[in-house]
Amino acid sequence: MSLKEHATRVAVLRVLRDAVDAEYQTERREVLEGLRAARAELNLKSVRVALPDDTPVATLTLVDPKPTVVVTDEEAFTAWVAENHPGEVETLVRVRPSWQRQFLARLTCLEPVADPYTGEAIPGLCVLSASEPRSFSLRPLPGGRERIARALHIGTLDLRRLLPLEGGEDP
Repeated sequence: MSLKEHATRVAVLRVLRDAVDAEYQTERREVLEGLRAARAELNLKSVRVALPDDTPVATLTLVDPKPTVVVTDEEAFTAWVAENHPGEVETLVRVRPSWQRQFLARLTCLEPVADPYTGEAIPGLCVLSASEPRSFSLRPLPGGRERIARALHIGTLDLRRLLPLEGGEDP
C-alpha cells in the first residue's frame, strides 16, 4: 500500500472514529436514561443485548454508587477522635487523612453514625445518600464481540443505519 493510500485510510478512519465516538456518547446517555427509567418503573437493573436475530451478545447493568459516610462538622469529629483515638490526631489538630479514610470505610451507613466498638454516636458525621447511577457497565458475553463482527460482516447489522454520517446523501 502506498503512502497516499495509507494517508487516505487515516483520514477516513479519523472521520469514522469521530462519528462513532459522538454516536457512542449520545447512545450511552440514552441508554443510561432508559436504564434509570426502567429501574424506577420496573425495578430493572440489567438488560441483555441481542443482535437483530436475537443472538445475545452482551449485558448492560446500572452501576449503583454506594452511600458513604462523610464528615460534615470537622471540628466536632476531630474533638471526638482526639478523645477516643488520641494517637490518630495530628498536632495541628486534625484527623490524619489516611486514618479518617479507613475509619469512615468501616462505618455502617446508618444514622446516627456510631462507633463500631462502643455504639456511641459520633459527632460531626452523617450519611450521604447514594446519588443516581451515573454509569453502566457493558460486559460482552463469551463470543459476543465475534458475533457482532460477524453480523456486521454478513450485513445482519447495517452500519449505515447504526452510524448515520453528517453530510452524506442517501442513495
